[in-house]
Amino acid sequence: MSEAVKKEKVQLDPKYILKLAGILMIISAVVAALLGVVNGVTKDKIEALQAQKLQNSLELVFPGATFEEVAVTDELVAVAKQKDAESGLKAIYAASTGGYAIEVLPTGFNGAVDVIVGVDAEGKVVGISVISHAETAGIGTKVAGNKPNKNGVGVLEQFYGRTGGADNLFTVNSGSNQVDAISGATVTTKAITRGVNAATLVAEQLG
Repeated sequence: MSEAVKKEKVQLDPKYILKLAGILMIISAVVAALLGVVNGVTKDKIEALQAQKLQNSLELVFPGATFEEVAVTDELVAVAKQKDAESGLKAIYAASTGGYAIEVLPTGFNGAVDVIVGVDAEGKVVGISVISHAETAGIGTKVAGNKPNKNGVGVLEQFYGRTGGADNLFTVNSGSNQVDAISGATVTTKAITRGVNAATLVAEQLG
């Protein structure tokens, strides 16, 4: 008959436990403080870079213009979410030259695509700038980069000079106000198209 193995209880000194907890608290406090310092140093730089990126996009769609931000109302948000538009509405900027630069967030293949669409006073699309996206490299990125479609036209440029709005929404690969997708990137092309539709609908409401 084998002898029973005796298990000894490990008893820790309460003072040691308190000391260990204190050390961990100090380490946590130091790490938190360091993270706060790093965040404080980088926050302003990140915000400045984002602001510059936005300004570059605005100037791309309305060269030479200055901009004044317009309030985004619940009514306008609802307008941007209509069928065949279905986009978030992030911001609206009135251009000094007339018209609006409208920042919309249609959903692409891998999430929201942040797009600014320039719509002039006559309702024509004058420019499109993709601020950020997470589309597939070599596929969706072709759309964001304005690569040519099968007709040799930049996929974003094919909207330029054309009017959208409630009675003339853009459609992909068919329809009376058709734009053509880049082969293999139909989902991203449709996302941009919804964003453009949302922007023209909002501009139409603003007058």
